[in-house]
Amino acid sequence: MIKSSLSDWLEYQQGLNAIEIDLSLERVKKLFDKLDLKFPEKNVFLIAGTNGKGTTLALIENFLMLKGMKTGAYTSPHLIDYNERITIDKKKVSDEQLIESFEYIESIREDIPLTYFEFGTLAAFSLLSKHNCDAFLIEVGLGGRLDATNVVDSDVSVITNIDLDHQEWLGESIEEIAFEKAGIAKKNKPLIYGDNKAQSVVQEQARFKGSMLIARDKDFYIIEANNCFEWKGINHSIEKIKLPSHWASGEVNNLATALSALEASDAALLPTEKELNNALESFSLPGRFELIESKSRWILDVAHNPGAAKNFRDRLNTMKLETGNTMIISMMRDKNLEDFIGVFKDMVSNWVVCKMDTDRSFTSQELKERLRLLGINDITLTDSPYEAFKYVENLRPISDNIIVSGSFELVGPAKEYLSKTREI
Repeated sequence: MIKSSLSDWLEYQQGLNAIEIDLSLERVKKLFDKLDLKFPEKNVFLIAGTNGKGTTLALIENFLMLKGMKTGAYTSPHLIDYNERITIDKKKVSDEQLIESFEYIESIREDIPLTYFEFGTLAAFSLLSKHNCDAFLIEVGLGGRLDATNVVDSDVSVITNIDLDHQEWLGESIEEIAFEKAGIAKKNKPLIYGDNKAQSVVQEQARFKGSMLIARDKDFYIIEANNCFEWKGINHSIEKIKLPSHWASGEVNNLATALSALEASDAALLPTEKELNNALESFSLPGRFELIESKSRWILDVAHNPGAAKNFRDRLNTMKLETGNTMIISMMRDKNLEDFIGVFKDMVSNWVVCKMDTDRSFTSQELKERLRLLGINDITLTDSPYEAFKYVENLRPISDNIIVSGSFELVGPAKEYLSKTREI
């Protein structure tokens, strides 16, 4: 296959290995050791968790940049462009830079098979290492222990929270999933844990790895006091934190985890009270409770499991939405659709379902049948995300609020659709 464009390279990587997900470190480690990488001397953060990884990473990144540090970040998945996955000071890398890194990985891999994610991860590390960054922020793809990102010897490992998701790969219980995520702990390095579930499992893994566990509600806290919040770390604290009005408990815990990760790396990196409040006032993350005004108000969120759905609903509750909202929903077949839908059932009157552009997605008919079993009857079937978006914009009377959730591969096209229609 001739690979002249970024899309050519991405298509090529998709077909490299018949195994869509192959949790293993052996092949990646062999190639990682071949790379001539220049990582920062310190401040390399590896961030795992069921939900909140992107938010926690973005918060840490913002605070580091406030201190004048040059940051490199690797996240996944992307919303619209693959380039979103690799950023320098929050700016996407170019197609040309990505292609050059892909070519390099291809030149050294020989006959070693790589999955799509593994190939991209190695290319990201190679690309980031060329930019002389002061800090790296790396988001774990799936699980932790056997994820391709875990070949990095991070200075600070972070677990945002633990909930049920990807059970076919990580285990059926919270304890099993905790074991996998705690596998990112590193010897003689801190492990920040932003949850209070299965702490004994995480503690045991940290002890086994020789890592120092710093856990929420044990070693760090965030508490409400006098209409503000206060974060208390091991040796430092920040008072009078003014949170955005639409934040729910998930975002509060993400903030506490981010601050504790900074304290563990270098307390000098902690923002002042003023810096923190100024940063929070303007903080946003694409696809996470993102509000876009068009003919209606669109509310986009990439939540795709029950835990994330509950946090999204908590944030919707801050808007005091009335009943009668429209929701566009699509999900991957491996997700807990019933529990996800149950979170929003009482606030949605019109349900619009569609199949996403992937074989892993529920079909529209499958979604309709599953919703019917939940007692939902006002369902409109559409053939694609685009048709769903077009349909709701032509509703008469048009819905005041259009909620889009269930997958990155639904929210990304929604953002793209809205950016184009607002330009017309």
